[in-house]
Amino acid sequence: MNWINQLINVPTIDPDDARRRKLLNIIVLGMFALDVLGIFGIIVVDIIDASPPENITSLYISAITVLAGIVITYLINRYWISWVAGVLFVTLFIIAVSQSDTPAELVQGRAMITFVPAVIIASVVLRPYAAFIVAIVVNVLLLIIGLNAQLEPDPFAVPIFLGIALATWLATRTMERAIGDLRLLNLELEDRVRDRTRELAESLSKTEAILDSTADGIIVFDNTGKATVANPAVSGLLVHRAEEIVGSDFEALMSNAVSTEDKGLISGFLHSQEAPEASVKFQWGKKTLSASAAPVHLESGEEIGTVAVFRDFTREAEIDRMKSTFVSIASHELRTPLNAIMGYTEMLNEGVYGPLTEQQRGAMGRLLANSSHMLGLVNNLLDRARIEAGTIKLNIGDFAPSKLIDGVKGVMDMMAHNKGLELTTNVANDVPSTLQGDWQRLHQILINFANNAIKFTQEGSVNIRIYMHDADHWALAVADTGIGIPEDAQQYIFEPFRQVDDSATREYGGAGLGLSIVKQLVTMMGGWIELESEEGKGSTFIVILPLIPPETEEFTLGETDLAVSDVVHQTETE
Repeated sequence: MNWINQLINVPTIDPDDARRRKLLNIIVLGMFALDVLGIFGIIVVDIIDASPPENITSLYISAITVLAGIVITYLINRYWISWVAGVLFVTLFIIAVSQSDTPAELVQGRAMITFVPAVIIASVVLRPYAAFIVAIVVNVLLLIIGLNAQLEPDPFAVPIFLGIALATWLATRTMERAIGDLRLLNLELEDRVRDRTRELAESLSKTEAILDSTADGIIVFDNTGKATVANPAVSGLLVHRAEEIVGSDFEALMSNAVSTEDKGLISGFLHSQEAPEASVKFQWGKKTLSASAAPVHLESGEEIGTVAVFRDFTREAEIDRMKSTFVSIASHELRTPLNAIMGYTEMLNEGVYGPLTEQQRGAMGRLLANSSHMLGLVNNLLDRARIEAGTIKLNIGDFAPSKLIDGVKGVMDMMAHNKGLELTTNVANDVPSTLQGDWQRLHQILINFANNAIKFTQEGSVNIRIYMHDADHWALAVADTGIGIPEDAQQYIFEPFRQVDDSATREYGGAGLGLSIVKQLVTMMGGWIELESEEGKGSTFIVILPLIPPETEEFTLGETDLAVSDVVHQTETE
């Protein structure tokens, strides 16, 4: 109850003083209640005339005196000095006890034990060492009472009271130290909480400032998929207010703005338990958005959600489409005049319009070679544009591996012969007589590898072979004794427009598209490429393909089926 707390608690700065004042008030108020009950008892006795009048008067005086002393002690303790109130109370208690029984009972009898509370109370409401002072005072008082009554003091009184004082001192001192240590720990804890709260507030303030100033949209999802944080930028991207986003799952936010196919893609991306891809791109209404996601972990490693970052990719997507369209159109437009140039050059070289001198034939040869090289570059650009636009489709059919490898040898044999290289081919005995695949694309792949092998080999040989890789896969391998590929370059030569860039290979020229196209085609066929190479000792490119190709729908990148170029595709690698 509040009124009880107001009675016993005394506002003060010193916590130890407040504790002692409170304890003294509790004892004083308890004594006050007992004294009031005693007065009522005296009144009852007086009414029924159960005691002589002189005794009743004496009891009234004693009770009222004690009551007055209790009130004075309480007022001093609450409004003045606590130790004065404590000394006064202990003194009144000792006086009251000394008057409570006969001298014989106090000095030698059981009433002597009634002085013990004074020793204990002194150590609690004053200081621990006050127990010894009160014990000495009690012993002196008992000695005086005994002398006045001509009684022999109890020889055990002194050690008993000193022993009680020692025990009380130890207990009170230990309690005060424990309270002091606990108070210190509380202060340290409060300081830590205050520091952590300030740090957290600063961190949250910085995080909020970063989120508010970030141009990309950011949403934090918990483990149930509900959005817990959304920055202002994401509102503009998703056309939803931040308060609409927070508390909703992303499936509800997508609604009719995203196609069914993209909804499944995004949901799988955001809720994936495995390492997520770098990003996904999808249509959100008329916008193209790019999303990336990462798990959010506590310091203990526990995953508590996912943070997703959204960026407007509309302009970049439009530029990519324009680039692919431009390259495709430009390639088509370039092929027509190049084919005409090559056709007329061949006619001139064959003497259709009259005989040519040796010098003219040389010029025609160089013109034909450079036109062929240019047409190869255009075809590579066109293939790359088709792959990016998703318009390449494989035409799967039966073919004889021996005819495939012979066709490549027929095209590349003259090029190898002109460089003084030996071009050999081989089909292993365990290879089936008929395989399934896109013959034209496989021919293109082998031409690319064989062309590179001859180009980068100055002496020695180039070997093309077909063999069984395992029971379910067959392989194409092109090996040469050329300059080889540095180990660091092996990581990127299959990327578009990437070449080995050093002075030893710069002379070979090229655009660096061939190998990237080959890798895309092999991936479409359900296979993969392995490379074994060492500088100065040659290279071996191995294409591993399944005996049973994937279903057509699995590797069709688009619905438009453009014809494969009938011109040898040149592959340049630096």
